[in-house]
Amino acid sequence: MKKLKGILLAGLAVGILAGGAATVVSADSYKQATRIQAATVTLSDAKAIALQTAGSGKVVSIDLDGNKAGAVYYDVTVLDGFTEKEYKIDARTGSILKAKEEPIDDNEDMQLTQTNVQLTFEDAEKILQQKYPQAHVYDEELDIWSGQVVYKVEALNGTQKIKMTIDANSGNILNERIK
Repeated sequence: MKKLKGILLAGLAVGILAGGAATVVSADSYKQATRIQAATVTLSDAKAIALQTAGSGKVVSIDLDGNKAGAVYYDVTVLDGFTEKEYKIDARTGSILKAKEEPIDDNEDMQLTQTNVQLTFEDAEKILQQKYPQAHVYDEELDIWSGQVVYKVEALNGTQKIKMTIDANSGNILNERIK
C-alpha cells in the first residue's frame, strides 16, 4: 500500500511539473505572438535599416523582442570588418532606439565576417515556412555549429515554438525542435 501511495504521489508530482512547464511555454508563446502582431516593421525591413545605418557589413542576427512596458523592437547585430555593431530598432516605427559599436572579440564572429554562404536569411525563412506554412519567424542567427556555418531560425506556429538549424550553404535541415 505504501509503495502504491508513493508511486501515485510521484506520478502526481510529475504531472504538476509537466503542467507547469506547459504553462511557461504557453505564456512565452503568447508573449511572442503578441510581439509578432504588434510589429509593423518586418524582419527584412529591420535588417535593411540596420545595414543602411551601419554603412556596410553583414547582418548575423536579428531577434524580435519586447519589454514589460509593451515596447516591441528588433535586436540586430551587424559584423563589419573588426567591428560588431548592435542596433535596437523599434518594430512599430523602424526608428533606431539604441546603437552600440565595439571591437569583435570572438573568434567565431571573426570567422563569420570572412565567410560567404550560398543562402540568405530569407532563404532560411523559406525553408522553415515550406515545412510550416503558417509559421511566423521572429529570430534568425548566422552561426557556426559543430564547425559548420548555419542559420538558426526560430518561429511561432500557432502555440508551437519551432527551432530549426539549417546548413547555410546546402539548405539541409540539420536539427529541428518543437515545443
